[in-house]
Amino acid sequence: MTDELDTQTARLFFALWPDGRTRGALAQAADKLQRRCGGKATRVQTIHLTLVFLGDVPVARIGELGAAMEGLCSPAFGLEINRLGWWKHNRIAWAAPAETPPQMGELVEEIRRRLVASGFRFDAKRFVPHITLARKAQCAEQAFFPLAVAWRAKDFVLVRSVVSEAGAAYEIIGRWGLQT
Repeated sequence: MTDELDTQTARLFFALWPDGRTRGALAQAADKLQRRCGGKATRVQTIHLTLVFLGDVPVARIGELGAAMEGLCSPAFGLEINRLGWWKHNRIAWAAPAETPPQMGELVEEIRRRLVASGFRFDAKRFVPHITLARKAQCAEQAFFPLAVAWRAKDFVLVRSVVSEAGAAYEIIGRWGLQT
């Protein structure tokens, strides 16, 4: 007989999770962008920047993910969220840094390296940092406005996504500090 934990999966990703001030500023931008582009603004409590998307992972292996990240030594870093855009193919309106801090790219590569070493699969396409601000949006170039949100990344998190009729709910199930 198969153990139930062997067949259960969780939809997981590693992310930067903003502090309250940063989240509030991004939520204001999401609301403004939604008014200009339509669609549905990202709920304030789910605003984040995905570092590595794992997808469905056996629940029984979640502890291994935590162990794989233990001792990760990466420096804290600042990023300036100062660009808005829209992807027509999936109707996502987003915010992003005009320049990716090298430390963020190095953090993503270290997480990926540890995942490979631990036998985990993940979305390995090129890392494009962005924060989804609205879904089902239809943006014109004039919808975009100046944005300057400073974010100090001091840690990263492992998040479990639970999708229901009300949308995605996110639960932080692991947190690792960056060196300050």
